[in-house]
Amino acid sequence: MNVAEIIAKTWSQQFNLQIDREDTAFLAGIHAWVEVNPDPTLDEDQLRNIYRIVSEVAHGDPATLAQRTTNAIARLREQRLMVRTDAAGIVRGGDYSLSRMGNAIAEWFGEREGLTRQNLEVMMTRIRADLGQIKLAAEQQGDNKHWETAVTGPLRLTVTGLIEIIDRRQQGMDAQQEETRERIASMLEENWVDAVQSCEGLLESTSNALQELHGVLMHEIEGMTSLLNEIEELCERVLQNEAIEALTHVRRQMERIVAWAASRFAAWSEYYRNVHEFIRTVISVDPERAIRSRLRDSLKEYGQPAFWYLMVAEQPPYRHLRDSSHKRPDEIVQKNWRPPIASTEETGLEPSLLERLEAKLAAGMRDSGELDLIDILAQLLPNHDVDELYVLAGDLTEWLVHHGTPDLRQEAAWKWLGKGIEIQPLTVHRKQKPVLTDAPER
Repeated sequence: MNVAEIIAKTWSQQFNLQIDREDTAFLAGIHAWVEVNPDPTLDEDQLRNIYRIVSEVAHGDPATLAQRTTNAIARLREQRLMVRTDAAGIVRGGDYSLSRMGNAIAEWFGEREGLTRQNLEVMMTRIRADLGQIKLAAEQQGDNKHWETAVTGPLRLTVTGLIEIIDRRQQGMDAQQEETRERIASMLEENWVDAVQSCEGLLESTSNALQELHGVLMHEIEGMTSLLNEIEELCERVLQNEAIEALTHVRRQMERIVAWAASRFAAWSEYYRNVHEFIRTVISVDPERAIRSRLRDSLKEYGQPAFWYLMVAEQPPYRHLRDSSHKRPDEIVQKNWRPPIASTEETGLEPSLLERLEAKLAAGMRDSGELDLIDILAQLLPNHDVDELYVLAGDLTEWLVHHGTPDLRQEAAWKWLGKGIEIQPLTVHRKQKPVLTDAPER
């Protein structure tokens, strides 16, 4: 039967489950009574004694106890949570027992115990021992009855049942983690700074518990998987398809348990980081909740005119940076080839271009009082190539700075000088001689 058929069949039954708080407590009390008594049925007097406890817990009116008990029994029967087991009429009181659905609901409330390292180790050891017995039975071979009673049956009932118990415990631990998260949120909301230490303790204890469970599962699952593979090989030899299907179901259940452990460990780790980040970035920064209150008020008043502002610190621009969007020419700089000196005789070094211009530059500094790097190179550009001016620019800059005082107020924007060379302007002024004054008399 597929999903659509199940939905259609359930819808056609017109069943509507409605159970309130008192009926839930009554149902749980009935289940607890059945667990400690050998007789699975209850008469009306026993049901009334159980409901009397429910009424006391709910602070019900004692004067209407009998009528409310009768109505509660009727509601549970109408909801198919409790059935009448005797064949008597409606005149005298009958015997009642919980239905499968009633048992399931009561067990869900009664078995919300979380998964701990101790009970997980006990159950995993039990499963591994049962798988070992099943493996021995599979090695003995035997007829179909032997395979059904010693291999297939234990796989379907015993092993699967134990794995389902672990699954229910996992659901209980999920509920505990949800309650822990709600408790942490409530503590931080009420006490703010004072609850930080308690919240960190809850986070640490839950994280340690999950880490222990994850380690136990990873250790035990490896050995159990090896046993399942060996049993499967023995079943495949004699073509025991039913046993192989039971093995597949067990393996799928084990994979669910491992996937649960991995996902819960990862989810709690993320929650752990989020809470600590909230404590570090919100609570520690705003212990008086001033920022939080202003932000809440701002969100309530959002949209009103002249309310939202953006306050920033002005950042002065950097002045001596070149324009990054400027595209440099893609020309290949070629070095002029000079033939080697044919004679091996010692020759004197030719004076550099700066040495030839030094006297003229000194005279210009003396006459005009200032020299400009761009003007000097522009005058030399028609008679000298780019390579000579490139070398001269560096030597000339050093000479100007040494013999004059640079003008620091000048905007240092780069300028193109001819084709293939870009120069930053530099203007220097003639250095002033120190003024000599008469020494004071001693």
